[in-house]
Amino acid sequence: MPLFPKGVSRRQLLATSGVGLAALGLPRLARAEIEASDTKFIFIYNYGGWDPTRVFATEFDNRFVDMERDSQLGTVGDLTFVDHEDRPSVRQFMERFGSSTAIVNGVLVPSVAHENCLKLSLTGTSADGAPDWLAILGGARSQDFALPHLVVDGPSFPGNQGAAVTRAGTSGQLEGLLSGDILDRSEVATHAPGRRAEDVMDDYLRRRAAAAADFAGAGRESALIGGYSSALERGVALKDLLHVLDWSGGTDITSQVEMAVGALSLGISRCCTLGFSYYGWDTHVQNDMYQSMNFERLFSGIVDLMDRLKATPGTKEATLAEETVVVVMSEMGRTPQLNDGDGKDHWPYTSLMAVGPGLNGGRVFGEFDAYYQGELIDYDSGEVDKDGRELAAVNVGCSLLNLAGIDHKDFHPGVDAIPGLLA
Repeated sequence: MPLFPKGVSRRQLLATSGVGLAALGLPRLARAEIEASDTKFIFIYNYGGWDPTRVFATEFDNRFVDMERDSQLGTVGDLTFVDHEDRPSVRQFMERFGSSTAIVNGVLVPSVAHENCLKLSLTGTSADGAPDWLAILGGARSQDFALPHLVVDGPSFPGNQGAAVTRAGTSGQLEGLLSGDILDRSEVATHAPGRRAEDVMDDYLRRRAAAAADFAGAGRESALIGGYSSALERGVALKDLLHVLDWSGGTDITSQVEMAVGALSLGISRCCTLGFSYYGWDTHVQNDMYQSMNFERLFSGIVDLMDRLKATPGTKEATLAEETVVVVMSEMGRTPQLNDGDGKDHWPYTSLMAVGPGLNGGRVFGEFDAYYQGELIDYDSGEVDKDGRELAAVNVGCSLLNLAGIDHKDFHPGVDAIPGLLA
């Protein structure tokens, strides 16, 4: 089904700049309790390895862990966190959004090498060619979105879901493709067609695709032509949105948030990846200073994101906040004690945070033991249990797939999700 109905011209579309799809006369589903398959996702990835004891891991009674000076235990309901006067955005976030937030502590990412941990945290496996969680989520609804998984910034492992993944590019590459300005970067002089000529070519390609579909045989030929027709409609739709959304992206968290919320609200994407590393997370020296500044900037951006989601109409619920899950993570943690340079080195246990609908929010899952390793948990309740099982990144990722209505065993057979994490 085309993203835009027949009869809506580009000029009509551009006149609606800044409004949602409803203003275009497009059908909107009646509001109802959101289905799992309609859940949207935004991942904020913090590459370099953050220190969970600066926000998530409240290890104040653990003599094996060097906590930050002047930090203290923060509580909002049953949610606990590390509070510090230099990070007011953390407390602001917890007070405003803590009831729908799940903090997961003691998550094992079985490596201490950045690239290995990056792959394990996002795909759940070290196998080559495995798609990451968002590629799977986007691929499951690839026929319904022009850009099912939009990578605004940050890492991505498309795997066999590559057709569902698009990277915006840090230098406006996607914007250049949509506008045609990318041709100006070529070393070979190339002249782009005018807008009227482009419209004629699009119409011609549509007619050729329709004619080919009428005579296509069964099986692979029909599937290929159908895929081409679908891709053509998405391409035309994206060109129509050139002046509706700021496609420039950028590396700062504010512009990334703006682009991601816009893509979700216009129905272009189901999920987006953002990347954040303001001062760098790999703090082998001066851990306390750099981690604190990073977390304050990060949570300031998350508060902005949540405010934008709350202020933006959803497709089935009143706002995007009611149908979007935000996951904030890093590929590894940091050692419990400071080194000689007042830094912390690589550690295979970490924490992550998720906020949004469908989660068992307002609580902390998992703990660190006396040696700052992850405790075993009962998967059904989410409680620490000495007879429980290991809490690893792959189990959390599989839980997120279940939250989206996807059977994780299609991608990770033999791995169990964590039912207690979900409402």
